Amino acid sequence: MSKKSEWRCRRAELKKAVETYIHGEKPGRPDTVTGSVSRDSIKVHVEHGGKSIDFSVSVSLPGGASGPVPAIIGLGGGSLDKAILSEEGVATINFNNNAMSSETGRTGLFSNIYGNTGASAQVGWAWGVSRIIDVLVDERDAGRNDVIDPTAIGVTGCSRLGKGAFTIGAFDERIALGIPQESGTGGVSAFRIVNTNPVGPNGKPAQSLNSAWSEAQGWFGTAFGNYRSNVNVIPADTHSMVAMYAPRGLLVLDNSRIGELGSIAQHAATAAGGEVYKALGVEKNVAYHGGRPSDPHNHCGFYPEQAEPLRRAIRAHLTRTAEPDGRMEPQPVATADLTEWIDWDTPTLD
Repeated sequence: MSKKSEWRCRRAELKKAVETYIHGEKPGRPDTVTGSVSRDSIKVHVEHGGKSIDFSVSVSLPGGASGPVPAIIGLGGGSLDKAILSEEGVATINFNNNAMSSETGRTGLFSNIYGNTGASAQVGWAWGVSRIIDVLVDERDAGRNDVIDPTAIGVTGCSRLGKGAFTIGAFDERIALGIPQESGTGGVSAFRIVNTNPVGPNGKPAQSLNSAWSEAQGWFGTAFGNYRSNVNVIPADTHSMVAMYAPRGLLVLDNSRIGELGSIAQHAATAAGGEVYKALGVEKNVAYHGGRPSDPHNHCGFYPEQAEPLRRAIRAHLTRTAEPDGRMEPQPVATADLTEWIDWDTPTLD
């Protein structure tokens, strides 16, 4: 690439590689998507190929909300500090991802429409969230959605749900901000670095790809089973998915105290993908926070140290009340050395 205008094509190439080798293909918009938006729920109806499904998600508006407000879709409700979200004027949407696709059997509402495509459960989750956004957009255009602003949507989740949040935001460019929390292997963690077996301060190594595959194959597409022992041949990695967010907002919240989460692999993927943001001139749109500098930092606990990074991301990408101020803030125990992996210089694109 030599021009910023070429990024759209390059992003499509990365998406194709991620679908082919890691997650499987995410279908486009179905034949029919309809629904409704109220102050407490969003209802979705889908018809495709002679099959149909219905689902709904609950909505919780911030105090004093008037007019369309930003919203964060939380898989399983999310683990962010709800008080901060309300104070910042952001609604929350609770998405039941496992009803859309089981992480063990890859079955659910998604497969009721498409059958067994070999796509990961995460693709099913991403497809479901995209249908929610379809309804938000269509109902706004019809003058029936003055509740949620579909141009200011975030997505979050922690642990296995953090994996999903990361993938959902990478695939749908209408999502303004992704906030994957403690997502580990199958999430933000770079496969190639997971395979170096990094160990955390608790003496535990990052969860291996074989372990993650055995725990929940639905975290990956079926094709990934052929590559999990030889990921170096895949022309993509999770930093490719970080790059797929560009130029949109991404805040990776991590927990370096728990070795199994492979924080050094998460920092590496975020920083490497961040080089694409830098080339596009928007390096402040991506951020990483490694969590507390010492114990305790319990899994999926949201701690005060992460409040300001969260507020900065919300104000930059959802409420748009401040300029982007993303920062790479790993903890010393889990700081990746990109010079071990990158032997090229980031170009300045015209």
